[in-house]
Amino acid sequence: MPGPSATPPQRTLKGLLFPLVLAMVAALLPLTAPAAVAVGPCDPIVNAVVCENSKPGSPPSEWDIDGAGDDSIQGFSTEISVNAGQPIRFKIDTKAPSYTIAVYRTGWYGGNGARKIADVTPSVLRQTQPACRSDLTTELYDCGTWAVSATWQVPATAVSGVYIALLTRPDTGGQSHITFIVRNDGNRSSVVFQTADQTWQAYNTYGGADFYQGAVNGRAYKVSYNRPVNTRGGIGGRDFYFANEYPMVRFLEQNGYDVSYVSGLDVDRNGAELLNHKVFLSVGHDEYWSGPQRANVTAAPRRGRQPPVPFRQ
Repeated sequence: MPGPSATPPQRTLKGLLFPLVLAMVAALLPLTAPAAVAVGPCDPIVNAVVCENSKPGSPPSEWDIDGAGDDSIQGFSTEISVNAGQPIRFKIDTKAPSYTIAVYRTGWYGGNGARKIADVTPSVLRQTQPACRSDLTTELYDCGTWAVSATWQVPATAVSGVYIALLTRPDTGGQSHITFIVRNDGNRSSVVFQTADQTWQAYNTYGGADFYQGAVNGRAYKVSYNRPVNTRGGIGGRDFYFANEYPMVRFLEQNGYDVSYVSGLDVDRNGAELLNHKVFLSVGHDEYWSGPQRANVTAAPRRGRQPPVPFRQ
């Protein structure tokens, strides 16, 4: 008698259908497990320097200059360093009817040596600045009398480094640099790099004299940060950033070191920041230090950090 169960041919068909469907599904699957998606240098940002240097750089033909640049457009920043997220102000002396300011961060960048970060619009054009103050006894020459020409609001996300503001006159092609440091206060990079900015000023003859030559006394006994820096125009530019410090910056960033940057004045003013790092670098011709600066560096090992690591080329 016929019953509710399937006939033998139907049972055979159903028995073959399941393995067949299973085989077809298996054939659509990859033979191996999918490879993990490659994590980029910025996903997430573990080392800000590695992430930053993965971005396209700018060729030296775009940002570099010869020596100290053109005398017809010169300037300086009102502070040698600025913390990320804070403004930095530039004072510029030029009779140019117009000029541009382009900010670059120096580093490796695939061998290009710098990357353009921002354009800054001058607040004043055709700005002939007032005379700088001078002291005949000490030969101090101070251009703090100049008015502010432009301000750059440094992004809070800016990567610590040595930056340059490239000043350019479109009418003559004249150019010069303003060199400054962007800090990242409170960060805990493995390495902290101190720039030799006091030495840049010791050999800076802008205004007529440095610690070794010039003016009535044959040398200056005091120098000021409040003036353009023409030190790169000295003997082979040996006493400025691009001679010894810049090659080390390129090396560190090419090889992915976890590094941040401070000025010599910062180490004088806030030595406690050194305790956030494992290694301290004093690089190249870094011969001028203040008493508090030296005390802060020598005290750091006694407070549980690595001893200072000087680098000489």
